[in-house]
Amino acid sequence: MTWIWLSVAAAQSVNVAPYLQNVSPESAWILWETNGADASVVEWGETASLGQMQSGTSFINQGSAWVHEVELTGLSPDTRYHYRIMAADGPSDIHDFITPPEPTSDQGFRLVAMSDMQIDYSNSDKFREMVEDGVIDYIEDTYSADLPEELGLVLIPGDLVENGNTFGQWSSHFFGPAAALSRHVPIYPVPGNHENNAQAFFNYFNLPTNGTPGYEEHWWYKDYANLRVIGLDSNSGYSLDTQLAWLDSVLEDACTTNHIDFVFAQLHHPHKSELWLDGEIDYTGEVIERMEQFSTDCGKPGLHFFGHTHGYSRGQSRDHQHLWVNVASAGGNLDYWGEYAQNDYEEFTVSQAEWGFVVVEVEAGDSPTFTLRRISRGDETAGLDNVVRDEIMIARDNVGPDTPNGISPAGADINPQCNTLEASDYSDSDGDLHGASQWQLAEACDDFSQPLYESWRQHENWYGAVDTQAGDDLTDEVTISLSGEQDYCWRVRYRDRSLTWSDWSEPVAFSTLSSEQTENLLENPGAEDGTTGWTVREGYMQSLTDGECNGIAPHSGKRYFAVGGLCGDTAAYAEVVQTIDVSKWSNQIDKEAVTAVIGGYLSNWSGQDTPELAVAFFDEGSNEIGQSDVISNTDDAWVWVETSSAIPPMTRSIEVMMMGTRNSGTDNDSYFDDLALRLMFGECGGDDTTDDTGSSDTGGEDTGTESTDSGEASPPENDPPVQEDSSRCGCAGSGAGLMLLPLLLRRKQRK
Repeated sequence: MTWIWLSVAAAQSVNVAPYLQNVSPESAWILWETNGADASVVEWGETASLGQMQSGTSFINQGSAWVHEVELTGLSPDTRYHYRIMAADGPSDIHDFITPPEPTSDQGFRLVAMSDMQIDYSNSDKFREMVEDGVIDYIEDTYSADLPEELGLVLIPGDLVENGNTFGQWSSHFFGPAAALSRHVPIYPVPGNHENNAQAFFNYFNLPTNGTPGYEEHWWYKDYANLRVIGLDSNSGYSLDTQLAWLDSVLEDACTTNHIDFVFAQLHHPHKSELWLDGEIDYTGEVIERMEQFSTDCGKPGLHFFGHTHGYSRGQSRDHQHLWVNVASAGGNLDYWGEYAQNDYEEFTVSQAEWGFVVVEVEAGDSPTFTLRRISRGDETAGLDNVVRDEIMIARDNVGPDTPNGISPAGADINPQCNTLEASDYSDSDGDLHGASQWQLAEACDDFSQPLYESWRQHENWYGAVDTQAGDDLTDEVTISLSGEQDYCWRVRYRDRSLTWSDWSEPVAFSTLSSEQTENLLENPGAEDGTTGWTVREGYMQSLTDGECNGIAPHSGKRYFAVGGLCGDTAAYAEVVQTIDVSKWSNQIDKEAVTAVIGGYLSNWSGQDTPELAVAFFDEGSNEIGQSDVISNTDDAWVWVETSSAIPPMTRSIEVMMMGTRNSGTDNDSYFDDLALRLMFGECGGDDTTDDTGSSDTGGEDTGTESTDSGEASPPENDPPVQEDSSRCGCAGSGAGLMLLPLLLRRKQRK
């Protein structure tokens, strides 16, 4: 032993300290990097006395740097082992790790997930802080100082370094800061875009080789106790049908493997990202669809971890027990609110522009669960010391809430001008709290396949540091613009916070009285007369035919509006207005008995740019005295969106605004068609936004108006909505009020 040690010492110095890889109940890999190519030797044993020696192999990484790999075999499950490597200046310190439990055991474990630790040169020590002051301190303070006992594995969905082709970054930017963690706990990464598909990534990591032959270590899976972890490569060049076919087979196997209770996937790019829209890719959506279907078909909940956007987000699929979790940023420069094009997606309930990491506790046995917590380190202006900022528990065999009962509206002679769907109180036999409600309104009780109105409300929606769902007890929902003398039917279902739905309520039928509202007050609402009636305040607008300028087909008729421009002149932001004289209704308006309802079909190209619609109210002197919420649609299909607002007293004109914002590309693909502005008369309308707590849920600043955040509302009479996918809510929805602030800022800048 001494002779081997001396021969190694003559040639080697350590560039990357030893770290764990690919640990199973029976084996473990120890890797390190030196500047020499001599023997690769590890001393190891079940005590700190060691007593055993294992040789391995080495290979050139780059230049004079050699990676050493030693596999320890014949290990026992759930057992602590100690080890050290041979180094030029003597043996390394002795480190320890614990092997995973038997797959069929009932033993729980913890994992950490974090990503995008690539260096931010303004905060160059952030990743080391994240590891030592974040992960390690949190584990020690919350559980115990025995790191291998308390933490089983670490997942990293990409962007470990700033540039994978800059070789020195691997040792100084990643392995050095991670050393205190990686020598005790195995790390399982997938490549992000910043790795640049560098060979160094695949040299440094010894990942499972059970992916598609020829794509080893680009995608793989690893079972740990009752969890299957799937690593995927979402980078261009690897977003292939081959990978999806492999994923199908791995999920099929997980479905029939009895001891697997949960499946977690990790990949770098988001399908949707509230903080940074430009980072989204469609391929991740293909992965999500498969994970969703697996969770439902097999009764095994799961999640997908991602990064790319530098901030935390947590959401959930509407119809499946599947979480969407962005675990960034562990070091990369944060994507702050207002810094980039952003959007309030209905799936996400929490988004935070903060550094941090995620801890997941997985329990096995008769009642398998996993609990996810986001641990925050704050941001550049307000640091946090391992504060739990989000938490959710998912149970495999969760019992859903009791089926709600519909209360009102019901029966005949219902006022069409103002309606609130009301259902029974929430109850759950196993004590889970109310997590969400889904409402549907249709023309007939036997067909909800294409509802006239649909809304999915969650118990919280943290967007822009504001919870837009605060005060909503989820047992009622405001609807607007119902047609007069019409039959309707509605239903509701409740979801608990473990993502299990109740059954749908029994449908409730009702019929409306005659409607008291004006005709559409807009001139040229569908672009059929070119741009007549509209004034360009900023940027450009066009009236386009089907396919013109590589655009889309109109919702109806021969033309639609493109606000921002597709061919010729374009603008990153455009605003178009039409002013409507409403002085003839001044008596009713001044009595606060009139509501303005604005709606239209909105669309864009590939879900990127943002069309928005709103109204502003002006007095006789042309002074602005209020605004509605801003409504938008980020889908690439025509979706009806609508909101209402009580007209402030003294209003004499209403300005309708179409706004288009370019978020990517060279064209501003913000599309509008079949717009409508109607006035409704009566004592309710916009007044029905007061929730059960007595607070007004306008969702924005106090502008002197009230609004109904209407979900996917019904369009004007005789123009039924077209919904290619009834799971979408392209509407005012939970994010309408939040869009008010950008509008106010734009108007102030213009003045």
